[in-house]
Amino acid sequence: MAQIELVHLSKVYGNDVAAVRDLNLDVAEGEFMVLVGPSGCGKTTALRMVAGLEEISSGEIRIGGKVVNELAPRDRDIAMVFQNYALYPHKSVYENLAFGLRMRKVPKAEQKERVEEIARILGLGEMLHRRPAQLSGGQRQRVAMGRAIVREPKAFLMDEPLSNLDAKLRVQMRAEIARIQQALKVTTVYVTHDQVEAMTMGHRVAVMRDGELQQVDTPQRLYDAPANLFVASFVGSPPMNLFEAVVERDDSRLVCRIGETELELPADVAAERPALANYSGRPVAVGIRPEDVREAAGWDGARLRGRILLVESLGSEQLVHIEIAATPLERSDLIDAAAQPPGPPLGVDDLERAVTLLGRFDRHLLLAPGEAVEVAIDPRLLHFFDLETGVAIPAVDVPVAAEVVS
Repeated sequence: MAQIELVHLSKVYGNDVAAVRDLNLDVAEGEFMVLVGPSGCGKTTALRMVAGLEEISSGEIRIGGKVVNELAPRDRDIAMVFQNYALYPHKSVYENLAFGLRMRKVPKAEQKERVEEIARILGLGEMLHRRPAQLSGGQRQRVAMGRAIVREPKAFLMDEPLSNLDAKLRVQMRAEIARIQQALKVTTVYVTHDQVEAMTMGHRVAVMRDGELQQVDTPQRLYDAPANLFVASFVGSPPMNLFEAVVERDDSRLVCRIGETELELPADVAAERPALANYSGRPVAVGIRPEDVREAAGWDGARLRGRILLVESLGSEQLVHIEIAATPLERSDLIDAAAQPPGPPLGVDDLERAVTLLGRFDRHLLLAPGEAVEVAIDPRLLHFFDLETGVAIPAVDVPVAAEVVS
C-alpha cells in the first residue's frame, strides 16, 4: 500500500489546451478514490500521468512519499486495469495471471501459490486452463484484475474497467471490485464517467469538470452538500431539480419566493445559513432532490401547485414530472450538460414561466398526466447557490477546505 499525492498537477497540450489544471489530490493508503466527471473532463489524463503513460506539464506526483515524475511506468510499482481486457488470447487463464510474475523471475513455486490464491479470491479456480475466448465478459475482466492483483503492487489504477460490460454485469462487477479492494486494502484510483459507480464504490469521490477539481468528499457528503451547481446537477440520478428564486427579508422573517409561492425559511434554517440574508432581494439558484418533492396530503406547510406532465412507473416508485410556475435556471453553463432542464412545456398558456419539477412518489398513488397536483416543499431540504458563481451558499457547519474548489 502507498499514499498517492498529486501536487499542482497540470497537463497542457501543444495548442495550449489544458486537459488538467492545477490538480491537488491526496489518496490515503488503502483508500478507494474515484475520479468521476463527464467525458473530456481530464480524469483519464490525470490517471495516465500517475501511471507514467502521459507526460506531466507541471506539478509533482508522489507515490509512497517518493516523487515519480521521471520514473518509467514499470518502475512505479503500480498496476493498471483498462477498459479493454488486454489478455493474451493464445495463453490460458493461468498463463495470463502468471505472465507478470514470470517476467519478474519469481520462482515457479511462488508463482503457482500466488496465482491459485488470486484465482480463489476472484472465483476463477475452475477456469485456469481455459483460454480468454472461452470466458464471458465478466470473467475476462476478473482475469485482467487478477493479473494486476497477483503482482502485489503499491497501488491499482483502473480506467473505466466496466465500460464494455452490459448493465446487469456492471452491477455485479462493481460489487466484486469493491469487495476485493476492501479485502486487499490496496490503494486504488478508479476512473469512471458513471456517477452511480462512483457513489457506490468509492471511499471518497473526486468530481472533475473541464480539467479542474470541483469537489472531493465522501459519496454521502457530495450528495448532501454539493459545493457548486455542477456537482449538484451531476451527482444524483435523477439529478437535483434546479431553478431560480428570490430571497427576501420580511420584518424578522426570511422567505424564499418561487414564482408566486412564498416559502418561509424556519428560524433554524436562517440561523444555519446566515449568508442567505446577504442575498435579500436578489435571485439565487435553488435546488431540491426528487425524493424531497412529496405529495402534499397531510402537509400543513407551503405548497407548490402544478400540473402533471408525465408519470414514469418504476415498480417500486413513480417518477412524476410536474410543471410549476417558477423561473428556469438561465445559468446553464454552470451545470452538467446532461442535467439541462427541458425546454418550455408544450401547451403552456396559463403560466408565464414554467419549469419541470421531478419528484419520487409512492407507487400506490393514482396519478395521471394532465391532473393538477400540489407538492409539499420542506424549506429545510432546499439547497441554495450563488447565481453568478454557482458556488453553494453553505450552512455554518460546512467546512470550507481545499477539498472544495469554487
